[in-house]
Amino acid sequence: MTASRISIVLGPGVTEIAGALPLVYRDVDLLGRAGRPDRRFFLSVEPGEVVAAIGDEASGVEALGGLALGLAAPATGSVEVFGVPITLLPYYDLLTFRRRLGYLPQGDGLLQNLTLKDNVALPVRFATDHRLREVEARVAQLIDDFRLRTIAGLRPAQASEEDRRRAAMARAVALNPKLVVLELPFVGLTSRAASDLLDKVSRADDGQRRAVLLTSRDLTPSVRGLVTRTVRVVDGVAVEDKK
Repeated sequence: MTASRISIVLGPGVTEIAGALPLVYRDVDLLGRAGRPDRRFFLSVEPGEVVAAIGDEASGVEALGGLALGLAAPATGSVEVFGVPITLLPYYDLLTFRRRLGYLPQGDGLLQNLTLKDNVALPVRFATDHRLREVEARVAQLIDDFRLRTIAGLRPAQASEEDRRRAAMARAVALNPKLVVLELPFVGLTSRAASDLLDKVSRADDGQRRAVLLTSRDLTPSVRGLVTRTVRVVDGVAVEDKK
């Protein structure tokens, strides 16, 4: 199916296919070895499910976030977000579609010339048609929810690693997405901070659980308690974790 066909089927704005899973990797080559069909990656994330993909730098786990956002195209197979093969979307439809996902890149992705508050506000200001009062109310809610009020005026370089991560995660859920993808979100955080942030990110505005895919080198017991399912990525293949 061509990109134009995808756009025609879904219509202007491109939303989602009813009843489709939030995220599906199917027959994906994570390590660039198209000639190895036995080394393909399969994984699905159900609505409300928190899935952790654990692996080292050589495992291929670090490719998962970019594939889910359509930042990279799989060499084989497909990646579907709410039923949509995301890399087949035309460019501007893809930009619109990404607003349905929350995303925390490895590190934090904060803009260094903006305050933490302004970083959190970016998606609400530029990806919605909210009036200024509505934008300010939403940002204030996020600042409170992620305990940033006393340091919201700091730039990232002035804030602690934990506070930067809090701001980045607040930004990731600013549009109340149904799916959030977190790349190595807990590096440098205490176990308590990590579990607190995962609990916040996994809850939608209405209190319901949203779908989350997180990548990690490993998980502390407190974080494991919040994860629905864990897979280990070994040599580009997902293996159900038995721990």
